Amino acid sequence: MSIKEDLIKTRDEYISLIKKELLGPGSEISIPDENHELISDSPNTRYSMGILFTKENKMNADNDDASRVENLEKDLEDIPEIVENCQEEGFVKHANSVQSQDEDNLDEEVGLAAQNMPSSMGYTFFVKGNVQKVNCTIRFGTYRKALASDCRIPIKGDLTRVEIPDLFKSLIYVDLEEKTLRLVSGGLKRKRVSELRELDILGADEFNIISNMYKLADQLEKGYVREPHQVELVIEFGDKDYVDNNRKLDGTELKITALRRKISMETYSISVMLVNDDERKYKPDLCIYQPEIEVDTNKNDFIFTDYSGTQDFDSLDDEEKSLELQYRNKKVYATGMGTSVNWSIDEAGRGIVYTDFFPEEEVPSMEFTIPEKYCVDNKALSMKFLSDISEEDKDEKIKSLLTVIHSYEMWINEKQEDIEKLERKYQKIAEKNIEGCKKAFERMNRGIERLKKDEDAWNAFQLANRAMFMQRAHLKLQAMTANKNRYPYDEELTKLLDSIDYYSIDNIVEDRYSWRPFQLAFLIMSIESIVNQQSEDRNLVDLIWFPTGGGKTEAYLGLTAFTIFYRRLAHLPESCGTNVIMRYTLRLLTAQQFTRASTLICACEYIRVDSCSREPKYGRYNLGKERITIGLWIGGNHTPNKNEQAKTEIHELNKASGEEFEYAKDKHNKFQVLKCPWCGTKLVKDRGIRDSQFGYRMKNNRHFEIFCPQESCFFNMEGVLPIQVVDEELYDNPPTLLFGTVDKFAMLPWNPKIGNFFGVNSNNRAPELIIQDELHLISGPLGTMVGLYESAIDAICSSKGIKTKIIASTATIRRAVEQCAALYDRAVAQFPHPALDAEDSFFAREAKINYTIGQYGRKYVGLMPSGKTKAMMEIRSIAAMLQKANVMDLPYEVKDKFWTLTVYFNSLKDLGKCSTLVDDDVKDFIKRMAYRLGDARDARIITSADELTSRVSTTQLNETLDKLEKIAYSKENLEAKRWPSNVLLATNMISVGIDVSRLNVMLLVGQPKLTSEYIQASSRVGREYPGVAFAMYDGSKSRDRSHFEQFKGYHESFYKHVEPTGVTPFSKPARERALHAIVVSLLRQLTPELSEEKAIAKFKTEKYQNQINAIIEFILERNRDIIKRTAPNMRVDDDEVRKEINEVFDIWNSLVKKYDQDKLYYGEKFLIAYPEEDEGRLLKAYNSNKYDLDAIDTMTSMRNVDVSVGSSVIIWGDSNENQG
Repeated sequence: MSIKEDLIKTRDEYISLIKKELLGPGSEISIPDENHELISDSPNTRYSMGILFTKENKMNADNDDASRVENLEKDLEDIPEIVENCQEEGFVKHANSVQSQDEDNLDEEVGLAAQNMPSSMGYTFFVKGNVQKVNCTIRFGTYRKALASDCRIPIKGDLTRVEIPDLFKSLIYVDLEEKTLRLVSGGLKRKRVSELRELDILGADEFNIISNMYKLADQLEKGYVREPHQVELVIEFGDKDYVDNNRKLDGTELKITALRRKISMETYSISVMLVNDDERKYKPDLCIYQPEIEVDTNKNDFIFTDYSGTQDFDSLDDEEKSLELQYRNKKVYATGMGTSVNWSIDEAGRGIVYTDFFPEEEVPSMEFTIPEKYCVDNKALSMKFLSDISEEDKDEKIKSLLTVIHSYEMWINEKQEDIEKLERKYQKIAEKNIEGCKKAFERMNRGIERLKKDEDAWNAFQLANRAMFMQRAHLKLQAMTANKNRYPYDEELTKLLDSIDYYSIDNIVEDRYSWRPFQLAFLIMSIESIVNQQSEDRNLVDLIWFPTGGGKTEAYLGLTAFTIFYRRLAHLPESCGTNVIMRYTLRLLTAQQFTRASTLICACEYIRVDSCSREPKYGRYNLGKERITIGLWIGGNHTPNKNEQAKTEIHELNKASGEEFEYAKDKHNKFQVLKCPWCGTKLVKDRGIRDSQFGYRMKNNRHFEIFCPQESCFFNMEGVLPIQVVDEELYDNPPTLLFGTVDKFAMLPWNPKIGNFFGVNSNNRAPELIIQDELHLISGPLGTMVGLYESAIDAICSSKGIKTKIIASTATIRRAVEQCAALYDRAVAQFPHPALDAEDSFFAREAKINYTIGQYGRKYVGLMPSGKTKAMMEIRSIAAMLQKANVMDLPYEVKDKFWTLTVYFNSLKDLGKCSTLVDDDVKDFIKRMAYRLGDARDARIITSADELTSRVSTTQLNETLDKLEKIAYSKENLEAKRWPSNVLLATNMISVGIDVSRLNVMLLVGQPKLTSEYIQASSRVGREYPGVAFAMYDGSKSRDRSHFEQFKGYHESFYKHVEPTGVTPFSKPARERALHAIVVSLLRQLTPELSEEKAIAKFKTEKYQNQINAIIEFILERNRDIIKRTAPNMRVDDDEVRKEINEVFDIWNSLVKKYDQDKLYYGEKFLIAYPEEDEGRLLKAYNSNKYDLDAIDTMTSMRNVDVSVGSSVIIWGDSNENQG
């Protein structure tokens, strides 16, 4: 059996164990079977889900009462508040808006299902056929108090050797047939067992008689026995639509109510509710457990039909129509009420629909290969084959490339023919989608033609392939040697590095080194827009819209390498400076992707050095003498702004020793690069490791640089790595690839040197390419600010007469056309373009789940508490997930993949609460679980939780990621006391860019606010191995409840449910916040004599009227264009915007007149210290000084989107208290 087959089997077993623990039955060793289990405490305390409490129980679980968590065994008696049920937009509705008396009757039962201590559950399904009666099956469990004859504990070993002392024989005996220890009669108490233990009659107690007697005493005192029930029921409607005459099911107080409604001529909805009608005071044996309703068409005269909604298709916009087309095969047959639902139904509508308190849905993975029938030449996907170190000639390579794009053409033609088979309503939008695919194909053709005729483009293409090939080889080399930290003089690593020859490296470091078809297609499609500055495609935003884990990063890294090499080959005199800008929104995402991009830039620089050497080993090209470099530009809290600051940090690192050393590393290592991206050698000194050293230094005591101390590394021989992280160095020597967060661009009006990245005041070209990763995060208030600053960036980039190409990428977005229009004032082209089915875009296809051939997906499991607080449900879920992974008998390699539990939170507040619970209550609950299933000594030992959140330092983040990747659950690590991570607490920082193969189990606490966040977060697990994401819903939130009740339908098509987001860069609030910053940025960055901090005093309106008019016209035109693209019927505020811009210049003029020329500044000087009375400034940090009325509040980060409110605290007290 392969490792993946083992993992699939283990995952299913693991999920089953969690189900037994939280829902039941099966949480203890069950004799004779789980359906008749004996548990040692009350079932309502033991189980957390699927409980129907008595009808008149008015006490409801307080969802946020964490204070009672310590008392884990306390019955839920003092628990407030009832929830309102909601109808989530886009989900199945439970009832029509017009209420009948019958529906009012059912509403009461539905309301009982929406309580935190529910008394009912049920579902609505849709049928065609004879609905005079409905045959259904009801299953549930009840529990009664255990009798002495029920109590028993299994015993292992040779029971014939068990000798029961005479003193014990009146209490217990061994049942040899059952292999259990049983009670002779009632009356055994824990106190009596303790007395017997004190006598020490049993000595070593080989069979744990005393321990088992304690358990028998617990069973007798607190135990309950499950009694299973199954009822075959006929609901007779007759001439009534509401039925409430099926009561006292199987001798209990359960009843069934049902409502029938006619939806159309043939279709009916049937709502069935199962109600605990007991009105007595709540007691464990009056509750109903694990209830289930099942309806089977084989027992009825109808078939199931899907719920198609009530909205008119023609009223939808094109994007909504396209989604309806693509997801037309994803059917929804039922919706739950207080429970989830599941179904197994064939195309004819025959099958079963049943309620499910523990819903599981496996979302298929995506296949990224091309079916064999299209005859793609596999060599065409080989990076090495397409590079210049392959001996194949150009014609052969072009011929192979054509097989890729011609296969796409064949697929498009097939889909074109399929349009006729669609319902008529879908055909028009299907035609439009296919037209989009054809345009993508035409662009690929133009790319191939460019490669054929343009030698510079062809050479750049080959070099880009070689750089990507080398990058992959070195990343693989680092993975091969990642079993331990690598320091200078490491013999194994030295041997590997010395043996590298790129003609044959794939024999040493095995890997596929292949493009995924969509990556190569995207590169080919984009070539014309990079090479031809007049191309129409240059002005498009190309949006890579691909599933998570699909390889978007490699797609735009390949284009980055092509762009860098083409600029060197075609425009060498103007090629220096920043070629490509990559922008991210999150610090963690930036740091993760920066490592991969750094390896690529190292490969590019290696190629440049070799090609310009006296005797090139791999080919001669004129790539210039200027180094190819990468720079990280993310902010002073995480990297140094100045060389002096870097110098201080290095000094602090080098002088630290003893106990202070680790603290110093955490506080002073702000250099982000912790290992050499080329060879993997650690660049951080470790305590007690003689050969370790820091890879950071000051050149000539003035300039920061990063070097690799590994003598066999190519970049040790070069003297320095082509990486820079200090802002001052980046401004003075703009990197070839600038890596940064969007936040930093808020500094445009403050810092004139930022213009250096755009080729301002130099002969360098402006950047050829801007890449925005995770576009869906550029939305809401942040997106609005980014869109406004994007106006300045676009103008500065275009100041040399050439438009910069923009690439964006995401896996989850809606209204991308409108969002890109608002952000970039450009049209958007999605790639791959959608066609007829969400399951197939040619470059990505939904894989058919087939465990026998190793095809699996990511499993999602829904958890909704019944009568448990939110904190209590967290404790029980986390404890169960940790302990079950611990007790499963698995090989180390398999257990490792389920060892680390990632717990995802929607807020830092919730995460902080849980961090405390893990250190206390979770550990306690694990011990209780271990004791009841064996011995408390079997409890898993867990250390403090690790964190990936914004509240921990970047150094800690990197160390946590390193720990997750390197320290596996293995015999060697455990013996060496290297402990793998037990619990990883995370917020949305983990949602993007994290790729750790060991993470395969996640608990999401609460439904994230956006579907895009849910998809992104949950896709962090199960990326390489079978994974599972448990969604723990909050029963007090109607939105969470809706997601649970429609779990299956939602997960079968959750990309369809991604919510659209808004960006309004020129709205009145946005202009008030930052329009002046755009105006100042443009005039300051594009007018050399006004750029310096004190040059502000040179400003006069009449002198710079031409520049002012150009700025005004640019901003007005951009605003008009964006409104035309996004809201054509909206009024354009030209006069108002012009007035606001002129007000900025009026303030500027007034300051020039008010202050002496050498006392007026833009404001960067005063970001830390306030100006003196005779000093003035145009800009001040947002909300920083309410008394400096002349200066304009200006953002220093695009996340300053919330207005701060000042407040004072007055403390009242008796004046006498302050005496003496």
